[in-house]
Amino acid sequence: MYTVRTGSVLEETRLPVRVWIFAIWKAASSKKGYSALQLSREMEITHKSALFVLRRLRHGLNEENPPKLTGTVEVDEVYVGGKPRYRRTGITGRGTEKTPVLGMVQRDGDVRFQMMDRITADRISEVLAVNADQTCRLITDEYSIYKTPGKWFAGGHETVKHGLNEYVRVGTDVHSNTIEGVFSLIKRGVMGTFHSVSRKHLPNYLNEFQFRWNTRKLDDGERVTRVVKMLNGKRLQYRESVENPPYMQSSNGQ
Repeated sequence: MYTVRTGSVLEETRLPVRVWIFAIWKAASSKKGYSALQLSREMEITHKSALFVLRRLRHGLNEENPPKLTGTVEVDEVYVGGKPRYRRTGITGRGTEKTPVLGMVQRDGDVRFQMMDRITADRISEVLAVNADQTCRLITDEYSIYKTPGKWFAGGHETVKHGLNEYVRVGTDVHSNTIEGVFSLIKRGVMGTFHSVSRKHLPNYLNEFQFRWNTRKLDDGERVTRVVKMLNGKRLQYRESVENPPYMQSSNGQ
């Protein structure tokens, strides 16, 4: 039987439509993200149901074939995993056991995130080739691993030396402050709302953070409309949400 839910992300759900509408609104309008615990409390549903609702929404926020970044593009990596249980184990940045994420942001434009198995020059080159136009000007920090991918861009490759406390090259626009600002959005979300994000579900959380940055100039109503359109045809079944995706299967032998 055909209903308003048929063919949508709500198909075969047993939850009232009002729960989904509320979840979409909160996920789209919250500045630091919206947790399943909060959804379960406010809509009086189980935590398991709330988790699945938000997983479906984040899955639907994946952009299909987005345009390549152009102009000046800042690139850096961030390491995601949550706060350490003990302070003495709180290693941050390179060398940590957290999951690396490569961030690429166009000045006054969109951002792209890519969860990485490991940070290598070849792997970064592959990701940048997919996400950034060859005419771009690349700006990174002084990490030597960016030298190889930097040679690929016609606009050149410039660096700032964070190790020498240089964050903006004097008299120029050479800095990576834009991508640092993007990463602060992830850190506020992980530390303040989600507290910890597993490697298994990190790509879907990155979908949410990417969407939030790329729609920062829209109001809440426009953002909700954008979410509803992006969810079309992207139904995620419960079995798919709990099974290990391909990138996890290759790493754990399953």
